[in-house]
Amino acid sequence: MATLRARSETRLDGIGMLVAAALIAAVALPLTLVVLDQTPDRGISPALSAWVISLCALLHAANVLARWLPTGAFVAGSLLMLALAITHIPGLSSAAMMPSGLAYLPLVWRMAADDDRLRSRGALAVGIAGAVVITALDATRGGVRDPLLLLAESGMLVAGILAAWALGALSRTRRSAEAERLEERTRRAVADERARISRDLHDVVSHSLAVMIAQAEAARVLARGAGADEALEKVAETGRSAMQGLRGMIGVLDARPASSEAVPDVARIPELVEGARSAEHVIELEVRGRAMPIAPDAELAAYRMAQEALTNAIRHVAPPVRIDVVVAWGEDDVEVVVADDGGRGRAAPTAAEHGGTGLIAMTERIERAGGSLEIARGSGWRLRAVLPAGARA
Repeated sequence: MATLRARSETRLDGIGMLVAAALIAAVALPLTLVVLDQTPDRGISPALSAWVISLCALLHAANVLARWLPTGAFVAGSLLMLALAITHIPGLSSAAMMPSGLAYLPLVWRMAADDDRLRSRGALAVGIAGAVVITALDATRGGVRDPLLLLAESGMLVAGILAAWALGALSRTRRSAEAERLEERTRRAVADERARISRDLHDVVSHSLAVMIAQAEAARVLARGAGADEALEKVAETGRSAMQGLRGMIGVLDARPASSEAVPDVARIPELVEGARSAEHVIELEVRGRAMPIAPDAELAAYRMAQEALTNAIRHVAPPVRIDVVVAWGEDDVEVVVADDGGRGRAAPTAAEHGGTGLIAMTERIERAGGSLEIARGSGWRLRAVLPAGARA
């Protein structure tokens, strides 16, 4: 994204340069013709006039060429300005003082905006040297006899070069600062994405392994009974589900196209509950109200909250345990509640035991989706998430 934006800004800068070059040519070249026509000495030859007009036209062409070849255009423009400087117009100063000489300033600006500091400073030195040469030639030829006028001419030329160079350097500084900001935003985005992937991996692996362990223990108890095959099948199914989740995460890390599997959402909570049930974990699900549209981040947050809460209850509460899951749709929100009964009389676990960083990640995910999370502890744990739905989603 940063690269695309940088390319877009470069294209816009290039278009701006072309527009500026066209405007300068449209205004300065006709003025140059008028100045040549109005010279005090009517004896100016057609050849000299054609020579000056040709040099000025080439200078404007170099200004346009700077869009693609800034260094070559600057060198050509500097040589053209030198040729104009040594061209004396009777009754006037050097031809470099024609209105078309303004076309040289964008060339200086373009070089000052270059990321190469050596070329930038070289352009400044060449520009100031050119101003000195023009003033010196006018002084030696007597085109400008008043010392004050010579000083004013020199000051005006140097000031124009310095102003064009300073604007170009400012553009380079602004572009560099913007590139640094884009790079920093990219680094933050990458770090946030890695954190999100880490949380998703935690949710998928922790839940699946916790359920597999619980079901394997239940299968061991039922090994000699009729329910052993069903319990072991659930272990295998949970393992397959975990592998699918891991493949999805690895696909994101490898930047491959996303799979066609739907993103976990509220509608898949019953499937989550069914997969977590075992002989020693009685999980009851109640769905109330009419389902409404909900934002994708809120869908994922609700599902991950239920998944994390079930994982914590299965992992940390001594069985047998009853877990109640409620999904209640309101007018403009959806409420997801997961509560366990504390198991077989074991003391309620501490927050660190009951999810630790998982609860922190869960809270952050829900708050980013515009919802809130309440965590209460009594004989067991009760987690309640409220997320926006309907028109607010």
